[in-house]
Amino acid sequence: MSQTRLQVLRRNHSLKSRWISTIKTPPRPASLQEVLNPLPNVGFFRGGTSKGVFINSIYLPESTHVWPRVLMGLMGSPDKYQRQLNGMGGGISSLSKAVVVSPSFREDVDCEYTFIQVGVGDEGLDISGNCGNLSSMAGIFAVDSGICKPRIEGDRGRVRSWNTNTNKTIDTTFPVDGNGQPDLLRQEMEIAGVSGLASRIDVEFLHPAGARTGHLLPTGKPVDVLELPGDDLAEVSLVDATNPTVILPYHELRILLSIPTGEQISFGSQDTLDVLEKVRIAGALRMGLEPAAAQPKIVVVHPSFTHESAEEDLIVRALSMGVPHKAVPLTVGLCVGVAARIKNTVVERMLRTVDGFSKRDTVKLRHPSGVVEVGATWKDGEVQAASVVRTGRRLMRGDAYW
Repeated sequence: MSQTRLQVLRRNHSLKSRWISTIKTPPRPASLQEVLNPLPNVGFFRGGTSKGVFINSIYLPESTHVWPRVLMGLMGSPDKYQRQLNGMGGGISSLSKAVVVSPSFREDVDCEYTFIQVGVGDEGLDISGNCGNLSSMAGIFAVDSGICKPRIEGDRGRVRSWNTNTNKTIDTTFPVDGNGQPDLLRQEMEIAGVSGLASRIDVEFLHPAGARTGHLLPTGKPVDVLELPGDDLAEVSLVDATNPTVILPYHELRILLSIPTGEQISFGSQDTLDVLEKVRIAGALRMGLEPAAAQPKIVVVHPSFTHESAEEDLIVRALSMGVPHKAVPLTVGLCVGVAARIKNTVVERMLRTVDGFSKRDTVKLRHPSGVVEVGATWKDGEVQAASVVRTGRRLMRGDAYW
C-alpha cells in the first residue's frame, strides 16, 4: 500500500473515530434486567426473500449470552405449534431472524452487524453463519439509525459493513434521495419469491472464501467422498464461500434413496430429509466444523436439462434448519456461484456442457420460487467477490416487546 493511501486511511479512521465519539448514546445495559422492554427503535425489514428484526446494539448488553431471552421473546420462540404467533416471527427459518447493528472503528468500514438465526420450535440461537438476504439491509438500517452515513456515488449510496459471524466485509449499494437517505420506494426491479417492484440493492461479499474454516476448499479437494451411516458413500463438494456449504449432486441423492431413474425425489418426505441431514453432518465433520442447526448448509444441484425451462444453468434445492427452503438461502446461492468456477467441483463439472457459460461471469440458479443470478469475480486464482442483486423494504420502525 502506498504511503499516501495509508495516510488517507489513517486520517479517515481518525475523523470517523472523532465523529462517533461525539454521538451521545446511553451506556449499554449490563444485564438482562437493564434491557428496556419494549426495545426502542427496532426495525422490522424485508431483505431479499427473508424478514427479520434489526436492533441497534446500544440497547443490548455486549455479552451475547444475555441475548437469547430478548430475541426469543421478540420472535415468539419457542413455539410448539411452529407459528410464532406470540412474536414477530413467521413460523419458518427465513422469517425468524435478527440482526444487531453497531458502529465500527475498523479502517474503511462503516458499520458492523451480527446475524442471529432464531429457532422456531426450540430455544436455539445460531450465530455460526451469516444471512445473505438480510445483509442487504444491514447498512440501510445503520444509516436510518444514525450509526453511519452512506458514501454517496451519484444517485446511490454505498455502505461497507463488517459481518462479525464470518469476519467478512460486505458492500451494499442502494438508491438515495436528495438528503442522502436510502430510497427503497423506487420501482426498479422484482426478484424471484417476492411480489412487486422495489429499489435495486447491489450486494457484494468481498473476499468471501473461508468464512468459517479459513479455506475456500476446507479439505483442499474439489470433491470428497463422505462415509455415511449404513456403509453408504456420498460424493460431494465442500466449499466455504460466504458460508460453508455441502453441495450434493441430484443423482447422488437418488442413489442414496434408492429411487429409480425417471422418478422424482420428494424433498418434503422424511426419508429425504433424514438422508440430507446425514450428508450434512458428515460434511460438517469433514470440514472440521461442529454441526450446528444453521451451519453448514446443504444444497442439492442438478443440470438445467432435467427441467423443461432453459432460463437457468442449474436447479437447486436447499434446506434451512432442516426444512426445505421456499427459495434458496442467498449465501448458499453465492457459494454455488463460486463453486461453479472451481475446477472439478460437482458444480463446475455439471456446467461444462452449458452453452455460453464459460463466457459469462454469472450463474443462473432455479429454485422453487424462480431464478436468481449470482456472480463471482476472480484474480490470480483467488475469489475477490461474490455478488447478487436484491430488493428490500422497511415494514416497520418502533418499539417491540420481548
